[in-house]
Amino acid sequence: MAIITGGYDGTVDEVQFAALLHRYSVVGPDDLKATTQAGDRIVSIGNGTALGPGTVDVASNLPTIQFNAATGTRWDLVVLRRDWQPPGGVSSIVIIEGGTTQAYPTIGTATNQWNRRPGIMDDQPLYLQQVNGTLLGNRIDLRVWGSLHTGYVANDPMVKTYLDRVGTEVRVAGERWTYDLGANNVPQWNSDAPVIHAPVAATNWSATGDITVQPAGTKRQVTFDVVVKRTGPAFTLDSGAWEYIMPLIPAAIQKGAGAKYPPILITGGTNHILAAALVNPNGGLSIRSTSGSYPFTTGALFTLNFSYYI
Repeated sequence: MAIITGGYDGTVDEVQFAALLHRYSVVGPDDLKATTQAGDRIVSIGNGTALGPGTVDVASNLPTIQFNAATGTRWDLVVLRRDWQPPGGVSSIVIIEGGTTQAYPTIGTATNQWNRRPGIMDDQPLYLQQVNGTLLGNRIDLRVWGSLHTGYVANDPMVKTYLDRVGTEVRVAGERWTYDLGANNVPQWNSDAPVIHAPVAATNWSATGDITVQPAGTKRQVTFDVVVKRTGPAFTLDSGAWEYIMPLIPAAIQKGAGAKYPPILITGGTNHILAAALVNPNGGLSIRSTSGSYPFTTGALFTLNFSYYI
């Protein structure tokens, strides 16, 4: 057994150097910008600087590229291909034809596949181009700005597919994504943007408002701002056993916390009373009176405003 190290005395080969400087980005906002030109499915790629694994590419006056016509719809990947093979290596703009869905093409080692072998042959995604028959369709910008060390900025979340090193951060439209280690050290993308869920109601009841899940360090904060209203016939709410109301909590967040007992104020009908709610993340919402029997009339309601962590 041994540790093979590149970077001490002696030479560093191309694969080692590409690993030492692993990055994908362009420098300026208009660097390597795609522009549709007159003609049959012709696109120009603008001047600019691109940074790749162990490489710097300065592009100027690039030849236009032309997409083959499609039978129906096809999604092609436009890449900056770096080929380290002798003599000296070469970088070029390449079209890799894909399938009928908006997705990256197959990864492989053939020249008509998406190569991901820094130091040998490696493709930096620039655009995903839709081809509809003889016409160009939508174009998805896959360029990124920044670096693995400072964090990236991008225009589309599909860049996460190739920015797949643990610890990578990328901001897309103000939303920050981090490639973290999840359960059992399985890498996963996590977002700092809140996720808003609708409450789950039941027969004779309505539930309006939001259940918001917000990242909070290593946990998530679940916040309720929900109005629960009786839509069915009146009934008597007792101070004894809990009265089950509704599921309330969506299945996606039914975990990770014990039962909660927020106080509630029931309004409507003949009077108002304080009552207790039982919110069980795995068992839904129940309520009971704390002031004796209460005639819960049609249209009476209460609000849930509380939060907990999962």
